[in-house]
Amino acid sequence: MFLIGSTPEEAIRQIKDKNYRLRFAGKLGETPKYTGRILAVGISYNRKTKEKACKIEVLR
Repeated sequence: MFLIGSTPEEAIRQIKDKNYRLRFAGKLGETPKYTGRILAVGISYNRKTKEKACKIEVLR
């Protein structure tokens, strides 16, 4: 997730809060289509300093 004016940690928190990883789980009762690791990637950009920051976290 890419957010302007915040931190990568806030982006990852939002990914966790909205349960985006469930999109890879498949429907209830189905065998999951993806069984590998799921990564959350938070990217931020500061318009004033033009700096970018990134954080990657394993969700599963």
